[in-house]
Amino acid sequence: MVHQIKRFTLIFLMILALHLFWYVISDEIGVQKIFLPSPYETYLTLINLFSQTSFWIDIGASWLRVSIAFIISIIIAYPLVLLSILNENLKRGLFLIVEFFRYLPIPVFIPLTILWFGVSDMGKIVVVFLGTFTQMIPMFYDSTLLVKNEYHAAKIALKWSQLKIVKNVIIKGSAPYIFDNSRLCLGWAWTYLVVAELLGAEHGIGYAIIRAQRYLATDRIFSYIIIIGVMGILTDRIMKLSRNRLFPWA
Repeated sequence: MVHQIKRFTLIFLMILALHLFWYVISDEIGVQKIFLPSPYETYLTLINLFSQTSFWIDIGASWLRVSIAFIISIIIAYPLVLLSILNENLKRGLFLIVEFFRYLPIPVFIPLTILWFGVSDMGKIVVVFLGTFTQMIPMFYDSTLLVKNEYHAAKIALKWSQLKIVKNVIIKGSAPYIFDNSRLCLGWAWTYLVVAELLGAEHGIGYAIIRAQRYLATDRIFSYIIIIGVMGILTDRIMKLSRNRLFPWA
């Protein structure tokens, strides 16, 4: 209990210091509002956003896109990784393709997705999918391979087939690690999504930011930045709590 109090006190003091620094620069030193709005103006704008229908449409559009792309990435990546554990040739071919895409900046695909899909949701989903899928494959593979090697002696003792080892050991044993990998990839998914929305969208957080930039509404830009950060923290904490409940043995 004492440790938690100290931790929360430290976090509070750090946030307070950040806001004090922000206040001094914007209000005391007198940096122009167009470059740096004050904390008061930013939070007032943030409160006003919650009463606007367009705000909730943007939030909902972004959540829908990132959720669909993220789930599709997991559904495709994890089975491919399990098959790669069983087949070395498949692993080599898969990793060759993944490595090619991993070292390509994902934003380079945005002009193509706009050309192919316009400003529809599909283009944003494809961008997020490409970004998360190529990161998931090596991370998922390392996690499953770790479990496979850890229980290699048990496989020999039990004389189980490779398929049975995958079903009864690797899938269950790697599940907590796959969940942790997915938490990391979700943060990247939001990054790719916002970038995609900045360059071509009709709704979404990224579109809202670029719309605010056109009108020099810096307070709105700061507000959306705060919203993205808070949503990231909340999502990560929810997934962390879910992990403890889903995989208590881990």
